[in-house]
Amino acid sequence: MKFSDIDFSAISRMMDNMSDEEKNKLNDMAQNMMNNMKQNEEPEEETDFYEALNINEEDYAEFPGSVLDQIEAGSDLEVYYEDVKDADFSASALFYAKATLNMLRKYIYPVFKKIFDGFNNSSTTTIYSYLYPLMNEDNIHKLFDEEFGTPEGWIELKNALQQIYIILNRAEYDFVSYEDLQLLKDILFNQEILLKIKNL
Repeated sequence: MKFSDIDFSAISRMMDNMSDEEKNKLNDMAQNMMNNMKQNEEPEEETDFYEALNINEEDYAEFPGSVLDQIEAGSDLEVYYEDVKDADFSASALFYAKATLNMLRKYIYPVFKKIFDGFNNSSTTTIYSYLYPLMNEDNIHKLFDEEFGTPEGWIELKNALQQIYIILNRAEYDFVSYEDLQLLKDILFNQEILLKIKNL
């Protein structure tokens, strides 16, 4: 039966001929049907990104809103594609990389600006901008001598940024697998690199 086959005028005449009691019964029946349909619908489980990433919301309470938005977008995109076989998780990886870059710009840029040449505008820096100075061991000692962080902390950041930079290049030019994304998340959240950037 098509929608166009319904004789609405006949339905209207039938309703007009009904008593108020019959109309009320019909309305009650329709309402009960609607309620039953709602009850039978399985509620969608909503998981926020803190739960999805198994991180404590309080630990991230002081993060910039833009960073939290990017983390959430990365998590949402992973959930969206997780059931797709051989999906490319580049979009999710890019959002996590953007979150990392914004953390570097907020917390590491002011330090590097004081110590190293070439840090004139935080908005033009890239992840590689922060990785490159750390690849020189003398620079790590220089940071420590200036009482910024510890050599171990800077080396850990360097190693993390190297991995992130590789995955970022894959996202831009190639393909990010599910396993690559899990590695990125492990660095950022299990190894807590984002938190460590804030506290270096």
